Order: sequence, then C-alpha cells, then structure tokens
Amino acid sequence: MEKESIFVRVRFDVREQRNEEFEKLVVALCRQADDEPGTKSYRWFSAEDGSFLVIEEYVDSAAAMAHMENAAALLERLTKCAAIGSVELHGPIEPEFRKWVGSNPPPTTFTDFPGR
Repeated sequence: MEKESIFVRVRFDVREQRNEEFEKLVVALCRQADDEPGTKSYRWFSAEDGSFLVIEEYVDSAAAMAHMENAAALLERLTKCAAIGSVELHGPIEPEFRKWVGSNPPPTTFTDFPGR
C-alpha cells in the first residue's frame, strides 16, 4: 500500500511596503521546491488584500522537514515580510514534524478521515 501524502497549508499577511520583496522570495522558494525529490506539489495563491496562501504536498513528514530545513534562510526572510495567519497540517503527520513546525501560530492538524 502506498503511503499517504501529507499537506501543509499556510496563510501569510504581507506587511505594508514588503509585497515586492515577499513575491521575490516566493519565486525563490518555488524554484527550490522544484528540485526537491520529496515535494509532490508546491503552489502559491494570492488575494487582492495582500494575503498569500501556500499549499504544499510531500511524500511524507521527512520530505516536508527536508524542505523546511533546505529553505530555512528564505523562510526566515519571508516571515520578516509577512505575518503567518494560520498553519494547517493534513494527513499522517509525524510528531517530530508537528513539533518542528512550531507554535506561532499553533498548527491545526487534520488526520485522515477513517471512514473513506
């Protein structure tokens, strides 16, 4: 049986006067994600109000952690440009990854629905 993917969904609210810098960082993150073997999908969306949303799909928690570690410098710069509005983790999330994601804001974890 194939392992279930995990999904990460994060909403960002860009700080005033930081939109251009934020968008350049998103492009760099997308380029990096394209080369990561455990990243199945990495898509960004934007709203007119300066909100951005990223939906990420990984083969497992280890692949998600590898992305976060590889992108640490870019992600640190990104969080200086925007506040994190929400974090959601979906699927079979390993405790190490849940802990690594942090707690500001605390992530909401959605496990697989057993009745499917």
